[in-house]
Amino acid sequence: MAHPAIWRGKQFFYPIGNTSAVCLTQDLCPSEKADVLLLGCGDPRHILYTVYTNSAGSQGSRKLDFTCCDIESAVIARNVILFTLLADEGAAQQAPQIWNIFFHFYLDKASHDLLISQCRRLIELSNDLDSWNKGPYGHFLHMCTERTLAELRRLWELYIKTTTCSPSEAKAFVSAYATDVKDCRAKFEHVFTASRAAGPLSMYAFKVAGDHYNIYWETGVCSAAPKRPSEVSHPNPTLAYSMAGDKFAVHYGTDPLSCFHLAEALAPAVGSARHPEQTTLEDVVNVCKTQFSRWCTSVSKVLRSQRPSSPSPLIIRCFVGDALSLCQALCYYNTTKSTSTPFPVAPWKHASITFDPGAYGTCTQSPAPTTFNIIDTSNLIDHVGMLNILAVTFPILQRTPSTTLYTEGLSGSSPDDTLSQLCGDIATIGLLLGLIPASFVSQFTNRSNMHELLMRAAQEHATQHHERLTWKLIGGAEKLVTDLDRPIDLSPEQLAGILFNVYLDMFFHQNMVRRMTMIKRSPSSIRIFGNIHYHRRSYAEILGVVKRRVITEWAQTMSMLHDKILGDRTLMTGMNFYQDLYCQLHLLGVFTVEWMSLQKVQEVYRVERPVIFRDWKALPQTVCVVLVIPRDRLQPLLPALDETGTPVLQCDVRGAVTSNTFSCINTVFGTVKTSGKGDGKTAVIKEDVTGRYGTSPLVVWFWVPSVVLMSEHRLTVVFTVLSTPATCMSLTMKLGLDLSLFRADMGDEQLVHILRQRPDAGPEGREERKQIGGCPVETSGARTFVTLDRECKKPVTFTTRVDIVEPGMKASLISGATPTVNQISMHSIAIVLGDKSLQFPFPLPIDAKKVKLRIARKSLYIEVTLPLKLALGGTDMDMFPVIPQGGDLAIWSLHRVNLDQCMPFSIANKKALDWVNPHVSLMLSERERRIPDGLTTGSTLLDVKHTLHLIFWHASGTANGTPPLCYALQEEGKVFVMLYITDLRLDLGSHAMVADAWVMPSSPSSEKAEAFNKVSRHVVSSNTKQMGMGVEERKAWMHLLVAATERCRTWEHKTNCEYRAQGAIPLTLEPNQSSICSCGAGVGTESFVKKYPMLRPLAPYVTRAAISPLFALSYMEKVGNPGKVGNLEDAIVTKTPTPASEASVRHVCAACGKERGVSGPLLICSRCKVVRYCSAGCQRKDWKGHKKHCVVPPSQGDRSSRIVVMSIVFAVFMLVLCRRGIGS
Repeated sequence: MAHPAIWRGKQFFYPIGNTSAVCLTQDLCPSEKADVLLLGCGDPRHILYTVYTNSAGSQGSRKLDFTCCDIESAVIARNVILFTLLADEGAAQQAPQIWNIFFHFYLDKASHDLLISQCRRLIELSNDLDSWNKGPYGHFLHMCTERTLAELRRLWELYIKTTTCSPSEAKAFVSAYATDVKDCRAKFEHVFTASRAAGPLSMYAFKVAGDHYNIYWETGVCSAAPKRPSEVSHPNPTLAYSMAGDKFAVHYGTDPLSCFHLAEALAPAVGSARHPEQTTLEDVVNVCKTQFSRWCTSVSKVLRSQRPSSPSPLIIRCFVGDALSLCQALCYYNTTKSTSTPFPVAPWKHASITFDPGAYGTCTQSPAPTTFNIIDTSNLIDHVGMLNILAVTFPILQRTPSTTLYTEGLSGSSPDDTLSQLCGDIATIGLLLGLIPASFVSQFTNRSNMHELLMRAAQEHATQHHERLTWKLIGGAEKLVTDLDRPIDLSPEQLAGILFNVYLDMFFHQNMVRRMTMIKRSPSSIRIFGNIHYHRRSYAEILGVVKRRVITEWAQTMSMLHDKILGDRTLMTGMNFYQDLYCQLHLLGVFTVEWMSLQKVQEVYRVERPVIFRDWKALPQTVCVVLVIPRDRLQPLLPALDETGTPVLQCDVRGAVTSNTFSCINTVFGTVKTSGKGDGKTAVIKEDVTGRYGTSPLVVWFWVPSVVLMSEHRLTVVFTVLSTPATCMSLTMKLGLDLSLFRADMGDEQLVHILRQRPDAGPEGREERKQIGGCPVETSGARTFVTLDRECKKPVTFTTRVDIVEPGMKASLISGATPTVNQISMHSIAIVLGDKSLQFPFPLPIDAKKVKLRIARKSLYIEVTLPLKLALGGTDMDMFPVIPQGGDLAIWSLHRVNLDQCMPFSIANKKALDWVNPHVSLMLSERERRIPDGLTTGSTLLDVKHTLHLIFWHASGTANGTPPLCYALQEEGKVFVMLYITDLRLDLGSHAMVADAWVMPSSPSSEKAEAFNKVSRHVVSSNTKQMGMGVEERKAWMHLLVAATERCRTWEHKTNCEYRAQGAIPLTLEPNQSSICSCGAGVGTESFVKKYPMLRPLAPYVTRAAISPLFALSYMEKVGNPGKVGNLEDAIVTKTPTPASEASVRHVCAACGKERGVSGPLLICSRCKVVRYCSAGCQRKDWKGHKKHCVVPPSQGDRSSRIVVMSIVFAVFMLVLCRRGIGS
């Protein structure tokens, strides 16, 4: 397993998602088939919403193939019930019952009867894979493995069993169910996490979310009514069985509202002037039900439109098991073409993953996808670690520019936690593993997290921060790149330095000095050490990916890394895992250290001849140790383990003078049967399906270097708990200082078995070496050599050697001509010699202005060294790349939207739009707010943001009441494009506003000039907003408009499209010519004409565009501080009855934003003890505004829970974010 073995005492069931639905195909080309892998898929809201968003426009014919993986079989069982109900005739009429079955704790008779009848039908169809595939659902609903189907069938049978038990058993079931519901409910006074589903309007959703949570958990029904109807009395059996046991164990944070887009209920609809504060809970619930019905109807239409005999445009594949194991099994299949893999289905399970040969076999007519262009990982990074996810998903990602990996984090308490999970610099890790967040390169995102900032403001001690990242293949933003597997070059010294730094960060919990410093600085950080996601196998997996991607002297690199690890003294227990690490590196084929070579092992064996190997004819380099722990020895310890949280389990091999820890262990409850002896001994494990609740012993097995078992004559195997602050505090008194759970003598043949191969591997099995392969294949063309800084942490330069072979360029070079280097995109350069040029791409943005050349005129090559351009604010004009892909176009930094499905909102009531300017203001980070305004700021991206802010400020009517008719974007008084905005809409899936705009470039055309003359009397200076800008911003806008028109297109590019004909995107950067193709001009202009009938003559010349705010990256820099009154959270909380705690306030001067005082630390306000100043002068300057919010803090003893009042929140939010006056 790529993740440590964890004892999970108290487990929760997550039947309903805790984040709002997103469109999973928003980064794909419209014509591209979607092969989607959902890891930790949870409920099907993303699938439902994705099918809905793909039901119209150019994406209406897209084929959707979803592979859904969840370790919780009850999640998949519920999802299958939902999809089969939607496939049945009459699904629309049964929509209310389907809603009840999926979201309610208690059901009415009609809903309960529908559920039970559907389960009976599913059981009839699920005897085996063959009968399922031939059934009415088999053409679109597939099972990846036989075991998955058997597990789902087991649950459906349990659901039915609740209706066939005796009256006394039924009464006991109902009573226990009600008790469990009560016990699971959160003990907090206020729970309003569902408010984040309202996105930019979440400030108005706190009360609604809190009220609904209380009603939902009190009544078991999603409703605005505080009492449950008497007829709703049946416990929902789909919530009564899960990995937590045969009981209701739904997570205390569960709220159906979290799955939907609450902004649709809160934003004023077109034709309405209602203020968001007037929205009732009933309104919100009804909107959620409407959205669910809308999405389900789309799925039903797709499923009902296809006959079982014809290929379905929608395929859903189900897998019950571990996400990391599934990815490894798919990679194994891609390499070996074997449907039987060695990877366990899940932790604490012994069966290995065996795919259905009918779907994955080599002779299958329409094989299931085993590589994917979309992988969504939910919030698995919180549970299994970011690096584990990146390492196992990279090999199964398709190699196209549009291919995307999504990650989500919820467990972090601040935005900084996102990057800390990478265990290194984001650019460095990206180069090593081949994946990079698209927003890191572009330095903006279209996805707003305003709701997260408000959530942190409303909660004094926030424990969650939601961050969703879009990862792309590194180098994919450059159209010159044809090989997205292109390796990089690194020197052995620097690569060893990087890998050692990653090693130290992955196992930082073993650094006692760092651990104590963190706890001393923040006692709450002790919980971090309980979330351990990596062991030495995880690190070996990372090195396996690096070995395939980096060209270097691998043996030399690993030798240097070995010396660094041997010499390390910061990880105080690091050397305990030394044997484990090199055992895993050998097993994976990454590296075999000299003392583990077969020759060395045989030499030691001939000398030592240990008793435990007395019947062995030949000794392999590694052996498998199987430890059997009797149930009566383990059972008394289970309550203590349950109370510890999630302790990590491991095994030690101890002697009189040696102790080695092995963290990559496999655990299962069951019995062991052995046969044979010596090196012919084999073992078979029979798993106890009742697991911890049964009577079978616990079986643990792990790999060990053979030399370890020959180091001493008497050794002991010890099953232990990894020592952390949490486990030490809770288990030391019970288990002793070494936290040992069980021990056995290595020679005890009843409890310890030493095998040549793992259990159930067969007599010919060997230790399993994954096909890591050799060094990366060197592709044709110039190679990219990466140079790091001295600490081997961050990339500094790229160097490439260009061999000059073209005759004309050779002649120029020999004659003494000096080549010039021009930057042609963020990622590429052109080397010009004479009238010829060569273009070269690089994995990350570079700065050609600082190029260094080394010219070899005799050898005919040029060595080019370029610094990376990753500093914040340093992005170039082409930060919106559009890349040709298979006859279509991929957008790298903007996601696609269907504007007709984005909700338009009314701007009639200006008071109902108080959220707009704060929302758009989050485009600017604290750093950007400190940069003085002007026509140009020195940052092209910031210039574009300023213009966008003005556009949204005027378009919403908040500037002067009446939005302009059009926006004239101009450079030096010359207009290069006209924008007409027909609607402001909500991109609900991204929690962002989007302008439904129409673009008319100022390219010369007699027809266009004639049309404009006809409307000239309507387009006058009084209703036209002039938007001046510099040349670099103008060029950036020409790039942006290409992406903005492409991302919302509902039309197809013509065969004579100018992009194809000219081979250029954008077509030009000249201000008097169009940068966009003409394929979309005049298409779908009905809404344009309806909004502006007097502009009808312009309709043939305008192209629809989706223009969104470009939000600052909260995971990269501070966002939300307007520069004068502390940060966003502090400003909001200062208005509440209780001031912010000192710990939550960023230490900057509230007046000028400086981080230090004139002569030392910042001064603190003596009254509120919260706000700080750099000098007395700044304090006096700020007092007029601060005195309104300066509150004497109450004593700790009488501090009550804070309830954020909506009107106060928005008022202060506005004050804070608009103080800078960007739109004034």
